[in-house]
Amino acid sequence: MTDLPRLLTTREAASALRLTKQHLANLRSAGAGPIYAKIGSKIFYPQESLQSYIAERIVDPSRRGMR
Repeated sequence: MTDLPRLLTTREAASALRLTKQHLANLRSAGAGPIYAKIGSKIFYPQESLQSYIAERIVDPSRRGMR
């Protein structure tokens, strides 16, 4: 059996991202937030999806304007 991903609640994910739960819900509604799982009526965020979400938003100021 494979290991299951660590799932974070909306509260835990929002805290990890330094966002409010409402802002995270708004991102989810707009399809702009991290990947999530809906199990029943509950929302969970795989820890790896938060790591990917952050990594995709890293800005290197020294590379701005470079193509």
